[in-house]
This record gives sequence, structure tokens and C-alpha cells, in this order.
Amino acid sequence: MAATEHLRKQLAQQQFDPTKFVQEISSSGDTYHDLLEHRLKVRNLSEETNLALKKNVYKNYAQFIETAKEISYLESEMYQLSHILTEQKGIMDIMLEMSFSAQDEVVDTKDTVVKEEPKKSIASLLDKVEGCSRVTEVPGRYIIYDTDLTELEPDSFQEIHKVHVFLLNDSLLVTTFQPNRRGPVRFKFQTLYELDSLAVVNVRDVGPVKNAFRILMFPDQRMFQANGPKTKKEWLTALEDAKKAKAASDTRKRELVHQSSRASIIPKEVTPTDDVEVEQDLDEDNNPFFQEEAADVMESNLLKIDWLTELPEDLDMCIAQRNFEDAVDLIIKTNDYLKEVPACPALKDMRARVDHRIELLTDVLIRELSVSPDRSLRGGPQVTRRPVRELIRLGRAIKACDLFLKNRSEAIKQSIRQLRIEGATTVYITKLCNVFFTHMFETGKEFRKAFANHPGCFSAFVVWANAELKGYVNHFSRQALSKQTNLSVVAECVTIARTYCSKLSAIGLDLSFALNSLLVKGIRDAMYYNKDQLIEAARHRNIEEKWYQLNLRNPSSANVLVQEMVNCGILMFPNFVVNGCFIDLSSSMVAFTKLLLAFINDVMKLYTPEIFPDLIDIIKDVFSNHVQLLEGAVTNEKFVEERQFIIKNADFLFSTLLDTVGGKIKEKVGRSPRELEVLKEERKKISKKAEQVGVLI
Repeated sequence: MAATEHLRKQLAQQQFDPTKFVQEISSSGDTYHDLLEHRLKVRNLSEETNLALKKNVYKNYAQFIETAKEISYLESEMYQLSHILTEQKGIMDIMLEMSFSAQDEVVDTKDTVVKEEPKKSIASLLDKVEGCSRVTEVPGRYIIYDTDLTELEPDSFQEIHKVHVFLLNDSLLVTTFQPNRRGPVRFKFQTLYELDSLAVVNVRDVGPVKNAFRILMFPDQRMFQANGPKTKKEWLTALEDAKKAKAASDTRKRELVHQSSRASIIPKEVTPTDDVEVEQDLDEDNNPFFQEEAADVMESNLLKIDWLTELPEDLDMCIAQRNFEDAVDLIIKTNDYLKEVPACPALKDMRARVDHRIELLTDVLIRELSVSPDRSLRGGPQVTRRPVRELIRLGRAIKACDLFLKNRSEAIKQSIRQLRIEGATTVYITKLCNVFFTHMFETGKEFRKAFANHPGCFSAFVVWANAELKGYVNHFSRQALSKQTNLSVVAECVTIARTYCSKLSAIGLDLSFALNSLLVKGIRDAMYYNKDQLIEAARHRNIEEKWYQLNLRNPSSANVLVQEMVNCGILMFPNFVVNGCFIDLSSSMVAFTKLLLAFINDVMKLYTPEIFPDLIDIIKDVFSNHVQLLEGAVTNEKFVEERQFIIKNADFLFSTLLDTVGGKIKEKVGRSPRELEVLKEERKKISKKAEQVGVLI
């Protein structure tokens, strides 16, 4: 505990130098054990810190939730206050306009009565619907009719959920019920449809479907069921009347704007005798209310240009024809133009219409990237290039990144599922690696092209790549790292995986370290299983061993064995050949040597620094087991005459074979395995046993 506390204080220092810290550890006597010890301390410290952070988060989680809810309620109240102030300002404007003339006063009084009530109605949405602030900001908007409806699936007529629908004078607002509501807010905003972009279709009562009607809007349709025939009739009538009223209102607005624009263009002729009219004109020039009205007319004229008036229809056409590029070009052009238009009620209305089309286009592009059972993913990541590019241009880069990576994840899963399990493990692993890492390579190349101007998204790609690699390793391990798999097969499969993984460095993605970390557990299991097999084989051979020189019958067989041993690393093996075809070692020792060196060669192919301690432990166990076998043979009364030969095999084990194993490890690791020096003490045990039975050494 004291050492951990000292390390915590040392790491918490503001002037902590990691390079100096590592150098101090490396300069100590036993670098490997010191590194393992410090690694364990840092890991324990990290786990303690994470545990403390989790406890703090859990402790304050409820308070965070309550605070968020209170902020939401305060936001709703602020919106209500804002609308009350807006309403008061509108009333004052109306009262000022009443001073123009008696006739205007009568008209304005009627308008005030008509407009005041709708504003109260639309402001009431803030008390009922969460997330509808943008809906209530459009001037002149009010509620006509609203009830609860049941939404049905248009094809199967299955009930989806309950909704509450508000019919406004220019749009249709669909809301869902709050599952855990608190306070007056009962509904949650779902979507808003403009009346001039939807059609209403009556649905006949067939079977269980009664009192239903369809709302058709591009590119979807929705089906709603009323509580009774009376409610359905009221909805159909209200929708039809609202659409007609909106069409008539739009026509009147166009005519008024057209007339005002003509009046501003045609100069008014003034005659000397027209004194009264001249005075009226001068009064209008100096009248601030007239100037404000003229400014509103001018701002409205800025929004009545031909291409902007036809914009909603043009966007609907582009989306219907899947001409996403032109649709985004129109949106960008519109946004740039609207930035220069002064704030006015007409601007809010136009902005609402444009935003609605942007949401429609975004939904279509999202569906292009979404994965569904009927959508083929064989085209590669290039198929997603078009919707990804347009989503980025719409300012939805994060959403595009998320959908693109989910699309590629599903493509990888589909490709792996289509692989057939071959008889040979290495053949299947080669196909698996080719499919997975080819997908990763192509995805990385496409990602770099698509999100080159959004560097923040690359961290999401790295996280995604690591997650996909974990899934791949799980699949890989089930086939290549099962406990009963021969170590040579494991080594070949892991080598194939590492080779394919290294190719990802061409796109700037290096997953080799992550791959090795994920494979460590499976490699350890395979090593220990093959160690047990090696020990068991040595015991069986020892039972049948007669302890005499191995006779290979002819010099050619002896030469083959010598060449094999030399290739394994025992360069002095020719010295053990006697009389051309005899080997001055027992058959069990020769077999053990071949198996152990093959095991070491396979482990060197699998080597990572994490398995070094396991390798040392395995070698110690294998040698200790063989020492026990030799001790038993030396003391066995059956082999009295062969005891000197048994001692010669023991000398080979500790002098030649152990040095060869150490040399192979040193060649791979870069340092001599001092941990194996203790094995030479095992030789003394055999000597003591031999001396006890009278063998001269």
C-alpha cells in the first residue's frame, strides 16, 4: 500500500517527466521484473482510480437527472415568457396601427380579436409539448383542431403506438406521449408536415380497420385511426378546410405583395394643384409607422423571388428523383441567401419550410446508409460515398460517420457469414483474414477520402476499427486457437493474421499491437496444452526406453537425422554419430529433442513480450519432468549396465539442448534468458542419484 501511495503521489506531480521515470526503472538491475512490478502497480492504481470515478458518478447520477429535468422545465417557462412578451408587442403594434383612420380602426379591431386568440392557442403548446419551440416561433400560426389518434402500420394495419395530433392553420404537428411525464408536459414533438405538401385519403372500414385515414406526404405515408366515426369526420373536414384556407391565404399574400411592388416601382404623378395629396405624401414620408410597413413589404419582396418561391416544390422533385446533389446545392444556395435577409415574420416562415425539406432529405440519405435485410452490401464502401458526401455538405458529418461505420460493420459480418468452413484450418483462416482485412483496408481508404476535412471523426474510426478487430479475433480464436489445436497450426494461422494486419499500415492504421494483445490468451492456452502433450509423450517413451544407442540401420538415415538436427539448431550433432549408422543417444532423447525444438520454433513465431514469462515456465516444467525421468532411470536396477549411458544423455540435455534453446530465445528476444540458468542446478540431482548407486561421473 505504501508503494502504491508513493507511486500515486509521484504520478500526480505537475512536473512529472515520464521519460525520466522510465529511464530510472530501466537502469535498475533486473529490468524485466522491475517493469512487470511497475506495470502491476500502475494497473492497480488505474483500477482504483476508475472505481473511485464510478462511485462518484453513481453517487451524483440521480442529481444529474433531476438537474437536467429542472433545466428543461425552466427552458419551457422561458419560452412561455418570450411568447408572452411577443404577444404584448403584437398587441401594442396593433393599437398603434388603429390610429390611422376610423375605418382602419374597425378593421384592425377585428384583426386583433382574430389574431389574439390564435397566439394564445399556439403558445399553449409550450405547456403541453416538449421540443416544440421552433413550431411556436412562426408568426400567425395557431391551432385549429387536436385529438388523440392511433397510428397503424400502412401495410399490415398493426397498431404502432398512440399519438396526439395538432392541426395548425399551415401544418400538421404529430406528437407522442411522454412515458414518464412530470408536470404539465404530456407530449413529445415527433414531426411537422406542411399542409400544402400532404394529401388526405379516406380509408374504408374493412375488418379490424375502422375509422382510419391516410396522410400522404413525400416520400412516406402514415395511417391514423380515430376513436370513432365522429372524430374521423371532424378530422377529414378540418384538414380539407385548413388546406383550402391556407391556399386562399397564400394567394392573397401574393396579390398584396405584387400590388405593393408595383406601387413602389410606378412613380406617383404630382400636380401643383394637388396640395392636399402632396401633404399626405409628405406625411407618409415622415410617418415612422408607414416606413416600418414599407420596410416589411420590402423584406417580404426579398423572399418572393421566383426561384425561392418555387424552392419547396423543386426540393420535393429532387428528392423524389433521388437527385441528392442538386437538392443539397439548392439548400446551400438558399441558406446563403437567407443570411442576407433581415429578420422578419416572412423569413421565419420560409426558414421553417426549408428546414422541413432539409429534414426530409436527411431522412432519405440516412435510409440510404441504413442496413436492412433486403439491401445488398456487396458493392463495397464506394456505394455509400454519395449519401455520405451529401450528409457532410448538410452539416451532418457526425451522423454520416456513425452510419457509414455501422454500414461497413454489417458488410463485414455478412461477408464472414458467407465463408464456408474448410477441412484445413489454415485454408479457412487465410480466407477469413483476406475478407476481414480487405474490408478494413477499403473502409479506411474511403473514410480518409470522405472525412478528410473532418479530423475529429478519425478518432471514431479508430474506436470502430478496434471494436471490429475484437469481433474478428473472437471468430479467429474459435477456429485457430482451440486448446486441442497443434501449436504448429496455431503458429501458421497467427502468422497469416499478422501478415494481413500489417498491410493496414499503408492507410495509416496500425492494429498489430491490438491484434497481439487480443491473441495473447489464446496463444497461452495453446502453449500450455502442447506443453502437456510434450510431457506426456516423453513419459510414454521413457516407459519403453531400453537405454542403448539409437540404431538407424544405414548411414543415409543417419545423415537425414543429422541434417534435421542441424537445421533445428544443434550444429554439434554430427559428433554423436558412431560407426556411420549409430547415434550415441537414446531414442527417447532424440525424439524429445526434436519435439522440444519444434515447440520452441513455433513459439518463436508466436512470440510477443507478454508470453515470455509463460515460455520460461514451460521450459522449466519440461526440463524438470525429464530430469525426473532420468533420475528414475539411473536408480532403476534394470539398467545397471546402462547407467553410464544415461549420464551421457543427461549431459546432452543440459549442455547441448539447453544451450540451443537459450540461443533461439536470445536470437528472438535480444537478450540471454538468464532465467534458464537455474535449470543447470537440476544436473546435480542426477549426479547425486548416480553417486548413490555407485556410478562414477
